[in-house]
Amino acid sequence: MRITVTVDDPTPEFETKLIALLAEHTADVEIDTSWNEERATHYYRMLPQRARRIVKEAVQRGGHVPADALRDNPDDSLRGHSAPLSRILQRGKLLGRWPEGIDQPVKPLGPGFGKVEGYEMPADLIDAFQSAIRNVEQ
Repeated sequence: MRITVTVDDPTPEFETKLIALLAEHTADVEIDTSWNEERATHYYRMLPQRARRIVKEAVQRGGHVPADALRDNPDDSLRGHSAPLSRILQRGKLLGRWPEGIDQPVKPLGPGFGKVEGYEMPADLIDAFQSAIRNVEQ
């Protein structure tokens, strides 16, 4: 059996009762941690312009965007461009927009120190984020 429940703006009393009911059946409860159009739209809308550009380029390029494609000049640093990607993800979790276990949709590629080599989005997220971009920019 699979039951999907969506509750928009629950009252505190209802939310408390629902959480208590779910807690009674935790062995049978599976949290949906996948990205869908609605979650992707909230995420994309919350991002600042530079971070949106990373997501948009990743979608347009089939999931991988080289860092050079994001630099206006070859010597430009992308420092600070990707920080909002994880910061907004955490904020959305705190706001209850998406579950705690959801993965970051776009991840930096590189040695860990110095310039990033690019960014990557899993192929299965491209459709949801393509819709999100369309929803926000129209």
